[in-house]
Amino acid sequence: MPRFYDLFVLLDPEAPEERRAAIVEQVKRQIDSGGASLKGDADWGMRRLSYEIDHRREAQYHLFQFEGTPEVLTQLDRSLSIDDSVLRHRIIRLPAAPETTPSAPEEAPRRTADDRGGPRDRRDREIAPDAEAAEPVDDAEVETVVEAEAEVEAEVEAEAGVPEESAPAEVEAEPGEAAPTPEPDSAA
Repeated sequence: MPRFYDLFVLLDPEAPEERRAAIVEQVKRQIDSGGASLKGDADWGMRRLSYEIDHRREAQYHLFQFEGTPEVLTQLDRSLSIDDSVLRHRIIRLPAAPETTPSAPEEAPRRTADDRGGPRDRRDREIAPDAEAAEPVDDAEVETVVEAEAEVEAEVEAEAGVPEESAPAEVEAEPGEAAPTPEPDSAA
C-alpha cells in the first residue's frame, strides 16, 4: 500500500552545481521508476546549518514529497547514503497526502555575542560615569583591619569556651635555623 513521504536532502555546497543538479534529477528518476509518484519538489536553496557537518556550515536544502512503497524508500536511502555530495538525507512518513509543497521557511537572523550579552559584551563595556573609582589602599588600613579581625576571632573563641592554652602555640626559629615542628599532644 503506497504511503506519503517527505524526503529532505542536504547537498554539499562545495560540490559543482552540475553535480547537485544531477543528484536532484537522479532522485526524481528513482521515485518515478519505482512505481512511486512525485507530488511536490522544492529547492530551499543554500541555508546555514544548525551545526557543522563535515566542516561545512551551509548546505543546499531540497525537499521532495512523494507517494511510494517501502521498496522505493530502500532504493533512495541506499543511493543517497553512497553519494559523497549528499551531506544528509531524511525520509519522513506523512500521516496524510500533502496539500501543497511547503516553500522554504524564513531564516531567523543569527544572534551575535553582542545580542546575547556574551563575553565580548562584558569585556568591552565601559565603566558607568557614576561608578566610584577604586582608591589605593594604605598599608596602615590593612594592618588595622587584620588586627580587628584577630580581636573578633578571639572574642568568638572566648564566647565559645575555647581555652587559649588549647590553641597551638607558634614557635619562632632562630635566624638561619629550620623552624621546629610542634609536638602533638599525646593522650595515650
